[in-house]
Amino acid sequence: MSVAVTLWAQAPALAMPIADTEAQESLAPNAPPPVLGTVQPGEMLVYSPKKKVNLSTLVPLGPPEALGGQVLKGHPLLFGRTDFAEGPMRGGLFMATRGLIRVTFPFTEHATIIEGSVTLTDERGRTHTFKEGDSYFIRQGSVILWDVKGAYVIKSFFNVTEPTTP
Repeated sequence: MSVAVTLWAQAPALAMPIADTEAQESLAPNAPPPVLGTVQPGEMLVYSPKKKVNLSTLVPLGPPEALGGQVLKGHPLLFGRTDFAEGPMRGGLFMATRGLIRVTFPFTEHATIIEGSVTLTDERGRTHTFKEGDSYFIRQGSVILWDVKGAYVIKSFFNVTEPTTP
């Protein structure tokens, strides 16, 4: 299964510090970050579980609290890359390292797991482990337990931040 998103914005090609040694092993030693160009209309960027993500294209996103999360276990780190941004819409890649986080989703999101796996538990207590190729849809404001038990999980995402009423 492949997921494609048209790339309109140039993604930064920055090196990324990864604290988890298992995740570090997947990086090619001394590999320079790729230079990513702007994709022209009619072209597409393909995300696939069949091809490893170049982790050096992801940048640190700050603590989980910055994205509506609360760390419940471990020391998870978050990284991402935006491949599309227009108004309230965003698309790209997201990575989280091992840990358990309670997240109040600040956007409505459709995502597909590209590498690794994650177990999500919703407010009703329903639990599902998503692995490579699996997709989910979560509405803005939903409270989800996000549990990464392996070294890391990477998802492709498309999200929309809906206006909130005061």
